[in-house]
Amino acid sequence: MSTKRMAALAAAAAFLLTAGTAEAQQRTKVRFGVLTTASQAAFYVGVKKGIFEKHGFDIEVKPLATGVQANQALAANQVDWSGGGVESTVVAWANGLAFKAYSMYAKGGDSYGILVRNDAGIRTVQDLKGKRVAVPQGTAPAQGLSQVLQQAGLPADAVRRVNATYGGMGQMLIQGAVEAMVGLEPFLTLTAEKMEGQATLLLRLGKHVQGGGFFLITDEWAAANPTKVADAVAALWESQQWLRRNPREGAALEAEFLKVEPRIVEVTFKWLSYDPLIDAFTSQSLQTTSSYLAQEGLIPRPVDPKDHLVAFDRVVAEVKARNPGFLE
Repeated sequence: MSTKRMAALAAAAAFLLTAGTAEAQQRTKVRFGVLTTASQAAFYVGVKKGIFEKHGFDIEVKPLATGVQANQALAANQVDWSGGGVESTVVAWANGLAFKAYSMYAKGGDSYGILVRNDAGIRTVQDLKGKRVAVPQGTAPAQGLSQVLQQAGLPADAVRRVNATYGGMGQMLIQGAVEAMVGLEPFLTLTAEKMEGQATLLLRLGKHVQGGGFFLITDEWAAANPTKVADAVAALWESQQWLRRNPREGAALEAEFLKVEPRIVEVTFKWLSYDPLIDAFTSQSLQTTSSYLAQEGLIPRPVDPKDHLVAFDRVVAEVKARNPGFLE
């Protein structure tokens, strides 16, 4: 090879290296709080598949356990983005926390359910009376449990509620510390399998509450990166679309994050819809949830969700106009 040819190749390599470094430097850094639940698979999968990177982001994933923890991390500026369930988002609105919802990351109330020990004699909702029930306070499962009890003619305090995390309640049921757990997938399936026929799913909660939740961004990050908020939502929408089209591969990737077998995540996916838009049931659930949380004393007063979805509506309209194909 001639000296000129070698010099040209070296110059080209240097240019590509410099261009790649410049591109990486131009990506916007984000600390992304991702809950260890399959409902937030679009977040993790979008990072792993390079979709958020393609939209101009340098993502650091920070695993979180619950929507309450996500609220705290966002409010304390420990993360820039995260996902929050319907309930934890309403709590944030009521307490004036400095972050906003810009999209939904998933839907699916039937991803929540009530799993009971077979030796507890629980065959109907009425049989829950007096039983110890693991349920995270201020969450969709907690609200769903209250609605189920009310429909059965029982007061909300008919059961002995034991506050628990989604990941921890299964062990409580296995050990007999509680007779029932109100949780979400994949923990419902994982716990049932570990109990080897000694636990039964009493019912799912999709008729009562909305599952999934909202993509949340801190006001500080949005103010510092005003042109990138719509890009963040577009990246999420593309990630959701990819997940809808590639559920098996997506389940395998999410299983790595959750440290479970892919088939467990596949079971979870059948109860979820990776749809970013608010539908009529979600709107109704937001109103119902606000009233429920105020009645329980978990927020000072009910909130009007419309007052807190102005930014959501604006950004969704912008992204829909720019990237309508992501909703296909």
